[in-house]
Amino acid sequence: MSARPVLGFLLLLSIGCSAPDTAVQKADWSTAPNAYAEHFELQVRGRDRRILVFGPNGRTDTTGILIVHGATEPGEVPLAHPLKRVAVVSTTHLPYFEALKASEVVVGVAHAAALRPGVFRDQVANGHTMEISRADGLDKERLIALAPQALFNYPFGRNDGSDEMNIPVVPITEYLEQHPLGRAEWIRFFGYLLGKEDKADSLFKAIEHRYLTLKGIGAALEDRPRVFFGSNWEKTWYAPPGNSYMATLINDAGDYLYSDSISDGNIAMPLERLLLASRGAEHFGVVLAAEGRVGALQLAGGDPRLAELDAVREGGFHGNSEHSDIFGQALLEPDIILRDLRCIFRPGTCPSHRPTYFFRVGQ
Repeated sequence: MSARPVLGFLLLLSIGCSAPDTAVQKADWSTAPNAYAEHFELQVRGRDRRILVFGPNGRTDTTGILIVHGATEPGEVPLAHPLKRVAVVSTTHLPYFEALKASEVVVGVAHAAALRPGVFRDQVANGHTMEISRADGLDKERLIALAPQALFNYPFGRNDGSDEMNIPVVPITEYLEQHPLGRAEWIRFFGYLLGKEDKADSLFKAIEHRYLTLKGIGAALEDRPRVFFGSNWEKTWYAPPGNSYMATLINDAGDYLYSDSISDGNIAMPLERLLLASRGAEHFGVVLAAEGRVGALQLAGGDPRLAELDAVREGGFHGNSEHSDIFGQALLEPDIILRDLRCIFRPGTCPSHRPTYFFRVGQ
């Protein structure tokens, strides 16, 4: 998913001899550090609390300043705390609410037909949670009637009409986190807004412990299978750079072919280059959306030359969004993804493993 231009923010400090104390006070915010997440930040100033959300360019690209306690200045978004009624545009964010035992807070959700079986589909069925999307965007009338205290949304643009509805928008940029534990740490962001800080911290520490334990087990093994991972779009293949989410997961379970590359975007690969690179790999992986069992030819994007490679025929693997919530629940289960990958790359280390998010070719 590529990030579109997001809202910029410029913080101006007025420093003059008549009001030095005010200028110092405005600048005197301290930060509660995150362990991995780089795209949100909790700041404290006395009893005041605010959360900054950052876009693709990090701290120089602030997409939102959420005031949860204290006075609000122009450009900042005041929020009730804790939030008791919210609407959510992307279903990928719902697992954070469920993990925090706060599913009842969600009174509106877009794309309800895409919900997987579980608590939120049940809430839609019993009328507690309402559909807020239409074919042409958000259903403004229904949103106004629901009166949510905030609308959780990706900051891809402000054409959703939320401004004119006078609904505070909470921008979510967890997809920009390059480390799997960074995406999981966004549960602390949701926990703070929902008044469940302690539970969120506890959940995150447990996720981190499980992930680092599995990473340590993998690092202790001598062999590090070489892995290619990519996606196919209009006959061009793209590989994530070494500083990306998937590259980190693969490197913590094996040896990603492009682990030394650093880039803000994916690496475009002509087919000839891909064929050459894949011959040096033992495993070839993709993420796709497919019904039924995925074979080597489907894994290879329909190209028979790729499908004949040992890395595809024997070592191929895939994440399938039709079978598992790889873009939602998986954000809070990087340890399970890591176990899936390790068991694919080193099957002898876990003979009875049942995969959840990544599967061998033919499964």
